[in-house]
Amino acid sequence: MSSNEKIVKAFLYGADSSVFSDEGRLVNLLPDPIPFGGIYIGPAGADEYVGLIQSNIRLDYLKAHEIVNERDRVIVIGSERGLFLHNDQPYEMDWVHVNTVIDDKIVEMREYNDTAAMLQAYNAPKAE
Repeated sequence: MSSNEKIVKAFLYGADSSVFSDEGRLVNLLPDPIPFGGIYIGPAGADEYVGLIQSNIRLDYLKAHEIVNERDRVIVIGSERGLFLHNDQPYEMDWVHVNTVIDDKIVEMREYNDTAAMLQAYNAPKAE
């Protein structure tokens, strides 16, 4: 496993925000009203993002199925299953994370999610 892959996995599986550079961008553009979409900067922004995820989702399953390393780029193809806390609605989706790692720090992480699956679960009525 390359050092860049270890760095990316430290955030993916351990929420270790110290792997982001001070100017590192975490980009997860999601439709309204999903509350954790946006652009987050640096380790503090990554911490904010993780906090928003944890306060909105109970993650049951998160798995990287394939990781592609190419120089400073680490692409992770995976899936997850979870539950939106505000309405107890489950969701499942595939995703791709495209990371750029320079000098042992993530300078950009872009998430591409199945936003239709997320939005459908997020907008569903509260489970009874």
